[in-house]
Amino acid sequence: MHDIERLITDIQRGVDLALGDDPSVRTIFADPDELARLVMAGELRRMSAEKTHDCPVPRFCIFSVTWKCNLTCKGCYANNYEPGSEMSVETIRRVFSESIDLGSYIFIVVGGEPLMVPGLIEMLAELKGGLFFLFTNGTLMDESHASALGAAPNVFPIFSTEGSDEHTDDRRGAGVGSKVRDAMAMLKRANIAFGISTMVSPANLDEVTSRRWFDEIWDSGVRFAFLIDYVPCGGVRPDESLILSDEDMARKKDALDARWSEARPLAMNFPYDEYADGSPCQAAGGAMMHINADGNVEPCPFSHYAVDNVKDKTLPEILRGDFFTRIRDEICTLPNPAKTCLLSQHDEKVAALAAEFGGSCTER
Repeated sequence: MHDIERLITDIQRGVDLALGDDPSVRTIFADPDELARLVMAGELRRMSAEKTHDCPVPRFCIFSVTWKCNLTCKGCYANNYEPGSEMSVETIRRVFSESIDLGSYIFIVVGGEPLMVPGLIEMLAELKGGLFFLFTNGTLMDESHASALGAAPNVFPIFSTEGSDEHTDDRRGAGVGSKVRDAMAMLKRANIAFGISTMVSPANLDEVTSRRWFDEIWDSGVRFAFLIDYVPCGGVRPDESLILSDEDMARKKDALDARWSEARPLAMNFPYDEYADGSPCQAAGGAMMHINADGNVEPCPFSHYAVDNVKDKTLPEILRGDFFTRIRDEICTLPNPAKTCLLSQHDEKVAALAAEFGGSCTER
């Protein structure tokens, strides 16, 4: 029960600090009782499934629902993949439903650009057992999406932005920054809660950790902020310009520690926060997994190796399979004093385990 109580307490703290006194915001985060019911029901399913299937069941599922995107951003992970056979909308729905039935209940929905999947928001709204963080570049968001989000309190949109229009346009393309601001303004007018995700680089570090910028995004309606390090992935040459130095990561941590206490908006530092309390790596089904748009199940979004596919095996078979089990046992518990992505530090070992069990790198 301790883990459940801690999870609910952490989420409730975020609700109280981030949404303040406005219960009219259209989101499950404005209804703590309903949020608690969703979490408790998910935990009960998850614990039952772990006993039934004799394997860990992750609370978090990161699901890349498509490779398609209308942008070509610097350092985009989706661009690293060699697309195979994307899942159909029907298969996406089935995999979400099976994940919820198994006991996963917090979903990070990414792409590509998820809004290129027809009817995605409406689909997620029907899956009452899941809480969905929908990551979008924002350029396709229109009034029909806003209307759908208004009827989907379990879907929380997260806009990708790099700070100022200048930084956003530099990474994502000319004019993207203003389109993202327009989309956020549209949701604010519709009283729909939303957040942002920012890849922090040496170029935007000072800006996106500053008090001024946090005041600005709070006023624009942002209630959660995910500030994420660029993590180089195995098969493709990394974009060196996006990689934070050790000094940069320390500055980021100190600034976000201050922002956390102020909580306007609530800011989370990844991957550092995953390891901040000494927890082991959460990958390979320990607390999360990544299902990519071809159906390959990877240990996490920063580790592009797979042995199994949801088109061929059930999720319990994959979670208790040799590949994920060995990663959990041999890598996820290793020391991590730097508190950076553990699998990327041991990429060669992950690659060797994938090859040992008939898998491969999923990048091009």
